[in-house]
Amino acid sequence: MKKKVHFLYLFVLAATFLAACSKELSTEGPGFGGVATGSLLDSSSICKAATIKGQYKELETLTDSNYVLVSVNFTTQGKYTIFTDTVNGMWFRDSGFAFVQGANTIKLKGNGSPILPGTFTFQVNFGNSTCFFDITTIGAVNNGSSSNDYLPITANGYINYELTPAFPAVGGSLIPEFRSTISSGLYPQIYQTATQNYTRYTTNIGDQVFLRKDGAGKYFQYGTPEFDYLYIYDTIVNNLKMDFTYLDESKNPGQFFDTDSLYVGANINGTLQYGWAKLRITTLYKGRQMALLGTLYTDIITVKRELLLKLDGATTYSPLNLQAELSYAKGIGLVDQRVYESTASGTTVQSITIKGWNGL
Repeated sequence: MKKKVHFLYLFVLAATFLAACSKELSTEGPGFGGVATGSLLDSSSICKAATIKGQYKELETLTDSNYVLVSVNFTTQGKYTIFTDTVNGMWFRDSGFAFVQGANTIKLKGNGSPILPGTFTFQVNFGNSTCFFDITTIGAVNNGSSSNDYLPITANGYINYELTPAFPAVGGSLIPEFRSTISSGLYPQIYQTATQNYTRYTTNIGDQVFLRKDGAGKYFQYGTPEFDYLYIYDTIVNNLKMDFTYLDESKNPGQFFDTDSLYVGANINGTLQYGWAKLRITTLYKGRQMALLGTLYTDIITVKRELLLKLDGATTYSPLNLQAELSYAKGIGLVDQRVYESTASGTTVQSITIKGWNGL
């Protein structure tokens, strides 16, 4: 008899405990039977950057390694479904139960297979909120580009770049990224009485680069002996430009060449001094792979640009304390430029890294 009473007592205790727990959940949200509410936006109504995982290759079915991590702020518990639209043959989705209110990270699993190479924008939805993220698909040949060399020239094709740190802009704002777009037509320029036709790349921040190729593995730029999209000298006398080789496929690692020179002015120790400036370009790597902002690019040539300056009155050129490594992927062109101090520390001053591309 005592055993039965003891069992009944435990049963009553358990029932009371469950009732208490159920009551506590019901005060916080709809409980296990409801639908979760929340937002993809943070407290400042801003979308947090999604984290892209996996490699995305043309016509290859997505696997468990292809997913996207998104930030969600749940305001009530319950069942949820978070999904994207279908873009380029792919979509991302996850459903489950939100047990915890507040900030959470949700893994959206990838489905389908990419149809075309390039960078595509996905829209992710939850409740009344919407955010966006980009995914770059590469191809088996030339990284998916229609170009079979290191200088695409298809009009309206573009490359998006990320700037680290962001460029300062007029008015104190910052420029964290920019787009470089291929213009239609050719642009003739004259250097040393010879006229050459160039493809023009223009940016949405007011820069332009003139490039050409000879079809035999050499690539030329009509510009100044500096870095791409980053200018070092305080003045180029008479605003002159020169035609110089910036990439030579025939060069092996360790081989280098010097460009022609232009007369420039540079602020050295607070004084504007003049002299002749040129570049020394050394091949560092050929056929390498680089993972850049989550996307793996192949068949890359990396070169080093050294700034050489011969001041008036000097007899030899001397290197400046800045140099850069520029990496070019086949089918794409410039995918990364890292400007750094030419000291033992090699501190990075500025990086320009590909974020995505289309139409190349």
